[in-house]
Amino acid sequence: MTRTASSSADAVRFDVRAPDGTAIAVWAEGEGPALVLVHGSLQDHTISQALLAELRGDTATFAVDRRGFGASGDGSAYAIGREFEDVAAVVDAVAARVGGPVALWGHSYGASLAMGGAALTENVSHLLLYEPSLGLSYPQGWIEKAERALARHDGDEVITLVLRDMLEFTDEQLDAARSGPEWERRLAVAPTVPREARAESEWVYRPGQFDAVTAPTLLLSGSESPRR
Repeated sequence: MTRTASSSADAVRFDVRAPDGTAIAVWAEGEGPALVLVHGSLQDHTISQALLAELRGDTATFAVDRRGFGASGDGSAYAIGREFEDVAAVVDAVAARVGGPVALWGHSYGASLAMGGAALTENVSHLLLYEPSLGLSYPQGWIEKAERALARHDGDEVITLVLRDMLEFTDEQLDAARSGPEWERRLAVAPTVPREARAESEWVYRPGQFDAVTAPTLLLSGSESPRR
């Protein structure tokens, strides 16, 4: 285990090897019942900093850097099924460390991955999903536009497309975001945007796909989220 840059000076990093060999970084801190956290798009595990601050006193948290984000590696070819496997591998590793099943939290794209990962392991005691995004609709031609921008290595345009068209940022909010400390981190993960958008938009529910999920599940929806 190593102590490196994270959302908290007390967080300790360890890596979990995914089935395809990719190293998935996990940031552990706190004591108490174990909770694995899976972040959504655009930012790494540090996006959960405010939530972690609330949980720090009585929960052992294990915040994941998804593949392609933060301290984690990335595979040569992307498939959402690999991220399902990543989540299951982390859950199993954490369960082995703490000696039993763990709670699993996911936000947005991360909630989709938590749901898929929970179907691949028996070590989830409780499942908490905040706005899973499978089946999310995108404006016509949006994904192709993001792919073209990425091919030009124009990460600024890729991130702008997300914030303006999908998250409904105003011009003033975009300007503030560009001048903020998180912009460089967002640019670094621009390559993940088109692939996640395709995975969301092309996803089709298969009957029985999540039948293996037996954990009590809480589904949450934000009252001020953009409608898609």
